[in-house]
Amino acid sequence: MRGTPGPSTTLNEADLPPLYRTSDRRAMASQTESFRVVRTQLTVLLAATGAATLAERLHSRVASAFAAALYGLAIALGLHTSRRRARAHWQAHRAAAELLKSLAWQYMVHGGPFRTGVRDPDALFAERLEERLRELRKVGWEDSRGGSATRGAGQITPAMRRVRAKPFEARRDIYLRDRVLEQFIWYRNRAAQAHRASANWSAVTAALTLFALVAAVLRAAGVIGWDLTGLLSAAAAAGVAWQEVRRHRPLTYAHSLVEQDLDTLRIAMSTTVTEEGWAEAVAEAERLVSPQHTDWLARFGS
Repeated sequence: MRGTPGPSTTLNEADLPPLYRTSDRRAMASQTESFRVVRTQLTVLLAATGAATLAERLHSRVASAFAAALYGLAIALGLHTSRRRARAHWQAHRAAAELLKSLAWQYMVHGGPFRTGVRDPDALFAERLEERLRELRKVGWEDSRGGSATRGAGQITPAMRRVRAKPFEARRDIYLRDRVLEQFIWYRNRAAQAHRASANWSAVTAALTLFALVAAVLRAAGVIGWDLTGLLSAAAAAGVAWQEVRRHRPLTYAHSLVEQDLDTLRIAMSTTVTEEGWAEAVAEAERLVSPQHTDWLARFGS
């Protein structure tokens, strides 16, 4: 049995298509904006509920006005979010970045449609890339390329050509080490992170719900004069909403399954897959790590 390839010493992100790095940066920026706005909106709504509770208890017009202002701010944030479409831009740029990365790897290692012996792989790369990017433009992807030289085959870097020119054994080792093993570790780490976050937030929302129950019972029994049930319920609802936005539980499920499938495929590709079956094995690996496959699995983990 072949040993597991060691840490990457061959390729890094600078060797991938330039448009990948641009799309990746824009995806990260839009993702950060999307989460920040939702977090801010939930915080403002929770603060507004707290102010309304205080106003009712103290019969304060100032607190009532403050609560009204906060609710108005929450509405404004919602309108701002709908206009900015940060989530749509995040997903479109992430899809473009992963498309570029996947096509680059398939081109380099003779995988998928870029199998050994294919006629004019550069033209095929350009055709597949531009066809998919045309579709992504319709849903929010912004093309940052300035001229025709950076389109199509212009995204093929010298490092990509050097790897493609290597013999099968070298390409296989590079792909298993720099792509499959790297993705296996990434999915394993993300599954663990999502599981921890899901457990933590579930504990927080359960505690808040319990506190709301206790507050309601004490209020009904006349032990306390303040009605904290609404505030605690709103806090628990905000926690549940944040979990839904971050998709901790479904992503734990999806990432764990991809991790398992990648491990099985990695062993097969390093031991039994021959050069004749290599293109199909690479195509399967790229399917496993695609965002579309993760999203499909996440639906069943909800």
